[in-house]
Amino acid sequence: MKLSFEQIEALSPDLKWHKGIENLRGHQPSLGLKNWLTETKLLTDRIRQLEHKHSIEVLNEYHGPVPKFLNNLQTEQNNFIREILLSIDQQACVLAQTIVPQKTLEQNGWIKTLGTQPLGEHLLKKPNVSRSGFEYSCLEHSISPFWLRRSNFNVDKAILWVIELFLPAIEVYTDDQNKGLF
Repeated sequence: MKLSFEQIEALSPDLKWHKGIENLRGHQPSLGLKNWLTETKLLTDRIRQLEHKHSIEVLNEYHGPVPKFLNNLQTEQNNFIREILLSIDQQACVLAQTIVPQKTLEQNGWIKTLGTQPLGEHLLKKPNVSRSGFEYSCLEHSISPFWLRRSNFNVDKAILWVIELFLPAIEVYTDDQNKGLF
């Protein structure tokens, strides 16, 4: 199933974000999924360590306002928005959206030229980059809940946000983490 952030907004326009991950909307993530959700390293680095084939597909890049379910973010109305899909062994595992306010984009034009390169790798090369803690949400779905996390990066006092939705296929790869990766 191809899921987009537009569909997420339609499914849950009142999505609430929480500092902790426990008991969101009456749901608990599995231990394996919780490990993915709370991972502080770059997801692409962790996926590479799995030694499975992985890919990044750019789904959409456009300028627009922040989606309504993120309207509590203090940002401009005109943002550069990049949506990607991280796949492992051709299985969609993480849908991610980066929201870059115009001011941040003016200082970091390289963001528009990423293509299928991971954002995080470029951020690590920059001086004066920090990442906020995570906030979590749970989107109820007919099959099973979808778990989301979001954080922001401060790049020389310019902010951008990353929202990641973890798809059920990611749980197939949770056993690998127990084989000495971390």
